[in-house]
Amino acid sequence: MDEVPENTIISLDTLERFIEKYPEDAEKWLEFIRVPPDDPLSRLRRNVAGNLNEDILRINTDLYNIEPITPIDHFNDGCLHCKKSWTSTDGVPTITLICGHKFHTVCTMIHQYESEFSRCIVDECNINTWDYVRSIMRTKEKTVEITENILLDSYKKRTDFKADFKELKYTMNKVASSYNLVSKMILEGKKEFVHKHLYNINQLQKDMNEGLEYINNSEQMIKYKKALKNYRKSESLIFRKYHVSYRDMRQRGLLRHSWRLRSILERHRTGFSFYKLGIRIYPGRKSWKDPLA
Repeated sequence: MDEVPENTIISLDTLERFIEKYPEDAEKWLEFIRVPPDDPLSRLRRNVAGNLNEDILRINTDLYNIEPITPIDHFNDGCLHCKKSWTSTDGVPTITLICGHKFHTVCTMIHQYESEFSRCIVDECNINTWDYVRSIMRTKEKTVEITENILLDSYKKRTDFKADFKELKYTMNKVASSYNLVSKMILEGKKEFVHKHLYNINQLQKDMNEGLEYINNSEQMIKYKKALKNYRKSESLIFRKYHVSYRDMRQRGLLRHSWRLRSILERHRTGFSFYKLGIRIYPGRKSWKDPLA
């Protein structure tokens, strides 16, 4: 058996002896431990669109309007995030990390939000609280897993389970063998289709390649590449001169474009998707119509 905390070994041993004596009760216990608790807080955490408590918001927002008399440099004197003493920020909620160091709660959350980690910032501490929380949660999950294994192992000794399990494996083998036959038919059908229309398929491929070459060498494409090159120069000039990027100007409403053009201007895309030149023919689809008719 895998190692678990000492305070759980006794209960697991008791459960194991109970199931040995009453194997018919295993499924009842398994159903019990797998039913998720009806916790309203878990639903509340997912409700991110709820109304904010204005008093709580004001208390934590005013923290950044407080002028510190003397910035602190020790965690006993105040919060090392905002450098303000505990006396000047009386009433602002605080949080103590697993390592024992205290900070303002909102400062800690903002630090995690901005840096995406929860390491303590006290010199020579650097303890990551989430490492310990993760270890605690994995220990709990491991205990539940061991409990489930005890219950599931008891099924192997039951005659009715052995019979039902044998029937299950038989039906699975039937599905697997039938699936393999159908898959083989689909593959052979595709090969036959390609063989029958090989000339037409190659002709389509040739026409697409010629169309792509025509577009890349067209006057319109040359003008597009020239216009994009001039835009890149202009954008770089504005950034070097004013330290303002395209995204800065767009977010402030100075520039407005469609999302497709924006993805090009922000360098997320090269410009065009030539996959649009291709076509896909699916079985079961209605007959094609002439788009030029």
